[in-house]
Amino acid sequence: MHMRTIVILLSIFFLTTSQAQKKDFEVLLDSAKILFKKERTLSQEELEEFDYYKIVSLLDKVIELKPKNAEARYFLGYTYSRINAKDGRGMIDMNLDLLHKTSKQFEKVIELTPKYEGEIIALDPYAKITSEWGSMGMSYWYKGKHDIAISTFKEGKKRGGFSDYVLEVNKTLLDACSKNAILISSGDSFSIPLWYLQIVENYRTDVSVIDISLLNTKWYPTFLSNSKSVTFDLTNKILDTIEYKKWSDTKITINNFSWIVKPSYYNEYLLRGDQIFLSLLKKNKFKRELYFTIGARDAEKLSLKDYLTSHCIIDKLSIVKNEEFSFNQSKKLIIKILKLSDKINKNSTEELGLLQSFRFYTYLKIDTLFNNNEKEKSKQLLILLDKYDNLKKYPYRNKQITEYYNYLKEKVFK
Repeated sequence: MHMRTIVILLSIFFLTTSQAQKKDFEVLLDSAKILFKKERTLSQEELEEFDYYKIVSLLDKVIELKPKNAEARYFLGYTYSRINAKDGRGMIDMNLDLLHKTSKQFEKVIELTPKYEGEIIALDPYAKITSEWGSMGMSYWYKGKHDIAISTFKEGKKRGGFSDYVLEVNKTLLDACSKNAILISSGDSFSIPLWYLQIVENYRTDVSVIDISLLNTKWYPTFLSNSKSVTFDLTNKILDTIEYKKWSDTKITINNFSWIVKPSYYNEYLLRGDQIFLSLLKKNKFKRELYFTIGARDAEKLSLKDYLTSHCIIDKLSIVKNEEFSFNQSKKLIIKILKLSDKINKNSTEELGLLQSFRFYTYLKIDTLFNNNEKEKSKQLLILLDKYDNLKKYPYRNKQITEYYNYLKEKVFK
């Protein structure tokens, strides 16, 4: 056979094989992703029976075809994470071998693409490493294995979690709390780094950090009660038995403060965690000041939204009407937070998202000051933004925020 003919035939063979592999790869990856997302449609009972290993099998085949595909490894990491603990209820039963399998995939994603641009399930690879090792660390802490807990948190930092920026932001958050305060935390971006700071660095341990979502679990309220972190007006035995219950608008009075607690679920029910949070408030009687991290959903705030005073990265429960942070307090905190932007990992969508949240708070503050005829103060904050917030290095992530910023500049400096 003529050499040219052989070359042409070989080229056709390799092209056909390559296209077939590409098709197989895409079909397998799409199938795995669709199957993973199916969990969102399942009831709790169905979720307990859901076979995540089917997804593992599909993704293993994908990675066999394309070992350097970051998205396949990202989804495989999340799948192992779900096998290990589907949510906070399973945190205390996490398996170390599964943790290593999970972490290995996210570490590989970062190695392949430091700035991961595939589909995001909830957290970026850096934040997910933080979440996984931090959850395992808390599992050991819950079991009284304090030395192992500390080494587990540290191992998570070594592998790419617990970045300097995230830890410094959470230190600033703790510093914004008064002595012996209660800090209601929401989301892995806050709760887990806060645990790291208190457990590993022994930082601001006078503040009781309460993960609001975990109050819905069976283990966490009793753990808080036994550790004397906070107290409840219910015994451990009763705490263990609380379930969601029918609820209508109800006036609650603690000392001289009254407010209406509305149903938090389908406008009909009060969840287990809400009832336990209410028990905490009744026992505390506002003797210890109460704060919320930013980003907490309104449904998690036990209808207290209208009594919160915003302070850049933290909201304070103000049972005294019109209680506000002074302008100088806010200004100092804004400077402190914006200065930390030099530590941001630009490859982390979570860290960039945090910065955007702080910027947006500052914009709202500027707008409020201007509308209250405090134009000079609104100017000061805009000047601070331009001084400490490097817009070229960290551009705005969506058009609406950019437009809002430009609108404020035009209005204030008009």
